[in-house]
Formats: sequence, C-alpha cells, structure tokens
Amino acid sequence: MNTALVFIPHKYRSHLEEELALVRTVYPEIEDIIYVRRPNPKYYIPMNRLEYIKNTGSEIIVLDGLRPVQKINILRATGKEPVDRVDLILEIFALHAGSKEAKMQIELARLKHRLPIIKEAIRRAKLGELHGFLGSGRYGYEKYYRMVKEREARIRRELYKLSKTREIRRKKRIKYGLPHVSIVGYTCSGKTTLFNTLTGYNKPVGPEPFTTLNPKTGSFFFNGKKFIVIDTVGFIRDLPPEIIDAFYATLEEIVYSDIIINVIDISKGIDEALKELRETRKILLGLGIQGKPVIVALNKIDLIDPQDLTEILRKLDKLLEPAEIPIMISARTGYNIELLKRLINNISSGDLNAENICAEIRT
Repeated sequence: MNTALVFIPHKYRSHLEEELALVRTVYPEIEDIIYVRRPNPKYYIPMNRLEYIKNTGSEIIVLDGLRPVQKINILRATGKEPVDRVDLILEIFALHAGSKEAKMQIELARLKHRLPIIKEAIRRAKLGELHGFLGSGRYGYEKYYRMVKEREARIRRELYKLSKTREIRRKKRIKYGLPHVSIVGYTCSGKTTLFNTLTGYNKPVGPEPFTTLNPKTGSFFFNGKKFIVIDTVGFIRDLPPEIIDAFYATLEEIVYSDIIINVIDISKGIDEALKELRETRKILLGLGIQGKPVIVALNKIDLIDPQDLTEILRKLDKLLEPAEIPIMISARTGYNIELLKRLINNISSGDLNAENICAEIRT
C-alpha cells in the first residue's frame, strides 16, 4: 500500500509537519489526517472510525505508541494491523539499512516492540478470546514467543561482538591521543553534510529522515593536529526508548567523545531550533552525557535573513547552558567551517579564553 490514513494525537498538532514527514518517507500519499483528542482506552482511535478503517484501502498509521491490547483490538475489529509510531520509524530505518549491524539493530528493535503484543496474544489465547493471529492457538503463540526470545538473544550476542570490535578501534585512537568529535542533532539538520565538509568525504545525504544509521568515522587536521569526527544517527522528538536501546552500541560513540557538535537547522526558525536544542539535550542526558563541551552549530545560516541574526542570538543566549558554545555555520557553503575547526582545536587544548574567537563566532 502506498497511501496512509493517519491518526495523530491532538497534543502533537504543533509538530504536524515533522510527524507527517516521517509518514511520507514510507507512504507518499496520505488519504486523510484524523486528530485524536482523547485516545480510546480499548482501540486508541475513536470507535466511530472503525468501519471507515475496515473499508479503506490505506495503511492505518497511528502517530503515537499503541498498547498491545489496542493493536490487537484494532486488528480484530477491522482485519488490519495498525502501524504505530515505533513501527513507522523502524520502517524508515529499514529503508536506509545497508550494513549488517544496522539490519540487526533494526530487527532487534522490532522484536522488542513485538514481544509485548505476543504476550498479550498468549494471555488472550489462554482465556479463549483469540484464535490465530500469530499462530495456531495458545501453544502456537508460546512457541513463537520462545523463537522470538531466542532470536533476540542471538542478535544481542552478535551486536555485542561488533560493539567490542568498535571499542578496540576506539581505544587505539584514544591511545594515540586523538581528540574525538561527535556530530549529533535532529535528523535532516545537515549532520552528514557537515561531516563531509570537515573530512572531505562524500557520504550520502538527502532530505529523507535517518539516512545515517551506523556511525561514520573520518578525520581532519588543524594546525598539524588530527581530530577524529563521528557522524551519528539523527534524533527526533520523543525518540522511542526501544530504538535508543537497540542503537545504544552506536550511540555510545557520543559518550566517549571529547567534544560534541549539536547541529541545528536554524532555517526552520528560532522557536523550532530551540525545541530541537531542548530535545537533543534530553536525549544526551538519557545517554548519561553531562558536562561535555557542546558546540551548538546553527546550520543553514545561508538561508536566513541577516537582519534576523541578532534576534536569533539574543533568544539563544538566554537558553544556553555553561558548556554550550554557539556558532553560525553553513555546512553546504563552507561558511565559518575554518572558525569551527579553530574552536574545536581550542576546546581540545583547554584554551577557550580567546575573546577574539568568541567575537568572531557572532559575526
């Protein structure tokens, strides 16, 4: 199916375009958008929409987390299994998965998301409420559940081996005293473009969310000193915990970095940029990252009216934390990239008292 019938929580109305961008990555055509003010405890969606769902040829997308009981109830009532927000993000990930590790991470996240539904199916089968769906009755469900758990354990072992290999490489780089710089930020903010500009690489970039799943590693030299640069998976608002858990092996590269560059697409407007700044802080905190120097790179400055820059910096300065340093850049045109390298060099050397650099950052 190429079309989607989208149900979105009313509270997320202000994030409509961000959420619909996720949907359109997989389903180019949207049949209708229905706001859910008060989710139905049994079905999540309004009961008067069940018949509509039954007769539509579109995929049912719910831009929120569905409880297992709600997924099963919708399936029983309409004959169609809904796709919730986690399912949708994992579908997008699957579109961009190239490496074996990325594919395993996606499968692990899918299994973790699927297990509670299987548990609910087992519970209902024992009560005599459900026949079929995932297998042939109660014992079919339980056999399937055991298979999923075994597969999950195998994937975790494989990912652990890959994680240890990455750890060995990282320790070698650290042993040689090479500073590590991680590029983080919202998906589509220009992280990979900045990575390419810093390193001279030509890694794929695009307007689609999550073009980067596995960390890309490169380097650049400044004043004869080598810096390791790591491009990481993009963030989104309310990044599901299943995904953070499955991709922790790659996200841990951020944990071991000396400097973090938080790339923000300033062309969206200062208010949206501040939302992304807060959301990225929340995710970094969830990874246990505190106190590291963070360069807040306001990217796509070439798309901003110069008259708006003073107001942008004024609003930003009020919300910056002590460890955060703002800089205006354009990863596409190369604007202020040399200044960014100089700032990285000064931070890694512990020399951040140069007032002339701080003055240049704001020009």
